[in-house]
Amino acid sequence: MPDAMDALFLYAQEHRIRPLLDEEPEFYNVVTCIERQDKSFRALLDEATKECFDKFLDEQALLDLFNERAAFRAGFQIAMELGR
Repeated sequence: MPDAMDALFLYAQEHRIRPLLDEEPEFYNVVTCIERQDKSFRALLDEATKECFDKFLDEQALLDLFNERAAFRAGFQIAMELGR
């Protein structure tokens, strides 16, 4: 991502995304449910499996970041095209 686009993406993450998520009526319910399920699931795992699962989640988070960045860039490109 070019530097300017990266700066805009970071600004959006730090200042815009959370307020938009707060507008979603089910956001907190989903977060609470996921946290509860994560805790229950981890209780079933031994240490080696937890470590493997954590590595999987790290890769999943990286994939999610790539998707978020691509969606941000696509939205920005569409906005620029509509502004012409």
